[in-house]
Amino acid sequence: MNESKPKQQNWPALTWDETDKKSSIGPGQSRPVPGVRTEMFKMAVKPIDGPKLNVQFPAETKERAELYALNRWPGATVSGIEAVKR
Repeated sequence: MNESKPKQQNWPALTWDETDKKSSIGPGQSRPVPGVRTEMFKMAVKPIDGPKLNVQFPAETKERAELYALNRWPGATVSGIEAVKR
């Protein structure tokens, strides 16, 4: 029989746990409120029990980008936050 392998996905998996009572998920907590002016930020996030992640997502300011990362990955270490040049 010709059994095909599942097609591999090209997008990254979301690694935060929505059932974690310490995480704060939602607009204004882990991502910007729709319609607000943002820019892209990249950073390194080291979760407590996982490998270091290099992530990039929109935020209003550098401080909000760090807050969003910490709300997604409670207890993580966030470093190297910088705006992405367009």
